[in-house]
Amino acid sequence: MNITTIDVMPVSAEPIADQKSQFAADRLGPMPGKWDGYDGIADDDTRREVYGKVGYIHGLSAEAGRTIIAIGETLLALKEMLPHGQFMACVKIEFGWSQRWTQQLMQVAERFSNANSSSNLPSSAKVLALLAASDADDATVQQAAEERWTVQETKRRLGSERQRQRTVVQEALSALKLSAEARELAAKAQHITTRQLMDELGVEEPPKGKEHKTSQYTFCKNGTGWWKLPIEQPVDATINQEKPEYLNLEIEDTITDTTWEVVSIDEAADRMGIASPHALRNRLTPSSIQKSGLPEGNGWKANRYEGRSRCRIQRII
Repeated sequence: MNITTIDVMPVSAEPIADQKSQFAADRLGPMPGKWDGYDGIADDDTRREVYGKVGYIHGLSAEAGRTIIAIGETLLALKEMLPHGQFMACVKIEFGWSQRWTQQLMQVAERFSNANSSSNLPSSAKVLALLAASDADDATVQQAAEERWTVQETKRRLGSERQRQRTVVQEALSALKLSAEARELAAKAQHITTRQLMDELGVEEPPKGKEHKTSQYTFCKNGTGWWKLPIEQPVDATINQEKPEYLNLEIEDTITDTTWEVVSIDEAADRMGIASPHALRNRLTPSSIQKSGLPEGNGWKANRYEGRSRCRIQRII
């Protein structure tokens, strides 16, 4: 008999083993092998036995989810078969379960009976019951399984989520009580910084108080910033006539004198011969105007305008 010898190039079996492990894990649940201490067990027989027991525990854990669901499904079927009022009497005598626990088991079946794989479910019956009772979404259930939430951890996590949802619901109810005009205004609101508010008001120092107004906006304090609401302020012509000229000119919409020209602070400082735009800006603050009047120079006088980068300028006649 002729014997032919074939040289075979050895290849690693690791990729194939990995594929088999993944295939088994997808269908049977978590498989052993994550622990790196197996190689440290010198005796081969002992190592195989340890590995087998770990796999057996994994299998029991995965089976626990299926068993809990099966119990709940069977309880639901039993309830339908027994006369009214007899179901709980049967369950209490046969199993010693309370009505609350029995209802939780049936909730587990109703929530998870269509789950694709019980390996994605926690193995604890009480954790499953808590997740079912709170109608937790699939992502939360999977997280609970992967992180092996305890009963206390599950209660804490679900409690925090319920509190957040209650807060959102209360905020929504409060918003629904608002008028249509208020909801429309809120949709137009902008959140700005204190520095931006200073630019809007044309001031050099952070303003005090919780509310400030210009001719077109109302600014309301909110934490470290401000809500900018587009509200045009009503102007009383009689009051404006009694104000000094420089205060009247702060309100853009009341100005009809075309001799005033709106220019940048830089240009105004250059025309007036003022050393720097910053110096002119300081002279245009409300306190400086009230103390010294409108700044003048080179036959020009200046007045405030909305925004720190612009001002009004007029030839002195």
